[in-house]
Amino acid sequence: MKNPSTLTQKMLFVFLPFSAGYFLSYVYRSTNAILAPYLNQDLGINAEQLGLITSVYFLTFALFQLPLGILLDKFGARKVQTVLFVIASLGASLFALGDTVFSLTVGRGLIGLGVSGALMGAFKAMSIWFPKERLSLLVALFLAVGGLGAISASSPLEYLLQITDWRTIYFALSLTTLIVGFLIFIIVPEKKIIHEKEEPVLKVLKIIYTNYHFWRAGPLAGLVGGTTMAIQGLWAGPWLADVGKFSQTEIAEILFLFTISMTIGIILMGIVSDNLRRKNISTISVMVGMIIILIIPTAVITFGLLPKAIWPWVLFSLTSFCATLSYSGLSDYFPLNYAGRVSTAVNLITFMVAFIAQYAIGAIMQFIEPGKMTGYSLFSYQVSFGVFLGLIIILLINYFIMTYLKSTKDNISGIPKK
Repeated sequence: MKNPSTLTQKMLFVFLPFSAGYFLSYVYRSTNAILAPYLNQDLGINAEQLGLITSVYFLTFALFQLPLGILLDKFGARKVQTVLFVIASLGASLFALGDTVFSLTVGRGLIGLGVSGALMGAFKAMSIWFPKERLSLLVALFLAVGGLGAISASSPLEYLLQITDWRTIYFALSLTTLIVGFLIFIIVPEKKIIHEKEEPVLKVLKIIYTNYHFWRAGPLAGLVGGTTMAIQGLWAGPWLADVGKFSQTEIAEILFLFTISMTIGIILMGIVSDNLRRKNISTISVMVGMIIILIIPTAVITFGLLPKAIWPWVLFSLTSFCATLSYSGLSDYFPLNYAGRVSTAVNLITFMVAFIAQYAIGAIMQFIEPGKMTGYSLFSYQVSFGVFLGLIIILLINYFIMTYLKSTKDNISGIPKK
């Protein structure tokens, strides 16, 4: 359809095709939390190697964010996403064939590159086709589809691994990704935005990266988003085994519960932020409130205070996606034609943190307990998780300091608060 006009048409021809792509991106992102013992058994991979293989997804994802924003604003989400999904399909095939740390890392890296536009491309398309005041709710619903992908990568994946192997599963994912990519190319409509003036790329990036609102909330959102991704996408499973002493079947069931909680949390955040926005409470303020709540279960998990309790992980999952509110929240401070680059600027930080955190956690544990392949101590998790918990608290304090200083300055100069 060239020009969908009704909400139903926009949901069918814009929202759903991109949703299928984002579903797959989250399946890819979450599989290694379940695959970890199988990779260890088949290939003898330790914590540091597992962290590298899994985290390179986030590295290539992050490194492509700046060119991705430019490409999305220049060529549109439909064309860019199709090409990227072909790359992701190739990466999944290479991963399925991999038998060394190097080959698995290359395959995983191509997957990360290929799905790097799954969220940002959709956000770009939705910002064009849907009313701006509905974006918070739409983004939340879209992220919930990703939650369904994470659900599929928990107990259902563990069940599939009882009847087939991880290589077959990745070959199937490769084929499905290729099909979804071509469906996006065929189904999603194009819509040209008439720009008042096409500004140089570097000038736009300078505007974004020197903006007060970006630096107040962007690094905080990126750190929170990246850290929660690193834990959920890999280290939650080993923690439950090593600290919680749960069996592999129990871990799959618990991760299934986590992903359901995450999906519910995404939807609730969208509804809450959408309603509070109408009462002149900014989306960024909602995000910060959620981060404060998130710190509580993260601290309980980090220090192993209640190793057999499930509620800290449920609360962690309910609030783990709070940083994504920054995508719609920060876009309020920039022109519409900057949407792709603003979102990818935050995503760049998020996925670089995810790469660093996912690899660093494994490296720290391996450093504390060299030679170990499994069964790491609580102390290893306390140190490795604690580094990133501490950084979140520091940037949260920085957010309040910047807000206070800006408010004080505006009051002195008589500038109305925004």
